[in-house]
Amino acid sequence: MMSQVHLLYRLQQIDSEIISKKQRLTEVLRAQRDNAALLAARQQAADAAQLLQKRRALQKALELELAGVNSKAKRSEDRLYSGNVKNPKELADLQHEIEALGRRRSALEDEILEAMLLVEEAAAADAASEAARQQQEATWADRLASLQAEQHTLAVRLNELLEARPAQVARIDPPMMEIYQSTGRAHNGVAVAALKGAVCQACGVSTSANKMRMVEVGEVAYCGSCGRILCAV
Repeated sequence: MMSQVHLLYRLQQIDSEIISKKQRLTEVLRAQRDNAALLAARQQAADAAQLLQKRRALQKALELELAGVNSKAKRSEDRLYSGNVKNPKELADLQHEIEALGRRRSALEDEILEAMLLVEEAAAADAASEAARQQQEATWADRLASLQAEQHTLAVRLNELLEARPAQVARIDPPMMEIYQSTGRAHNGVAVAALKGAVCQACGVSTSANKMRMVEVGEVAYCGSCGRILCAV
């Protein structure tokens, strides 16, 4: 027949596993909300797309302005060379306007070239950040599936342990349960320690021969170092 100390040890195994499973379940649930890398990748992709859109809009605006300058210059040149303008001052004004439009055209062409290079740079950054986002999405999806599977396994095991605990408690005498509970409160929830050979597995300290004899016959014996109930395994 299993001694009361061995029954306590089995209860301790159940309780310790319940604690560890609950702790891990908390970690798993927290990890499912911790998608900082994915959020960062999404933000980077959004920023890159916004920058590309802004640079393309600037290039388009410059191209539209250039088209307007070219159109205006052509009208002025057509008028200048049409022979319809006779007034010298008006002819001079047209000439000055054409020259000014030419200077603006040259400046716009330089600005458009620079804008095209910036668009090309932004497009490359946009493509890279989008690829990184997609990779993070896939990585997170795999991790989330793994975490959810582990969550299910933990929940099932916890349910089994919580169902098994009352039956184990029922096999233990009330005075022994009081000892178990008071000892557990004093030692971070671990009341019973395995004794292998002469060594307490909780603290690694050897016990006396007298206590070993007590343990062997199923009596309550406490580790002289950590104070936990010893159980031969």
